[in-house]
Amino acid sequence: MNIEKRALLDHAERCRRVANDLAHNEAARRLRAMAADFEDRALRLEHQEDQLRQHLMQRRAHAGRT
Repeated sequence: MNIEKRALLDHAERCRRVANDLAHNEAARRLRAMAADFEDRALRLEHQEDQLRQHLMQRRAHAGRT
């Protein structure tokens, strides 16, 4: 797992942990929303990495045929 993705997931975990400890519902809701955003960004990053990997593999395979 790359550093950026790990950092996003760590931030999400911290937000959720703090949200679970808060008595103020609105603040907890906002922290949970932030955590979901961090997790979404990590998933998008993973998806982009997968697409780049596939593209590079296709280029290498094509280069090997020519």
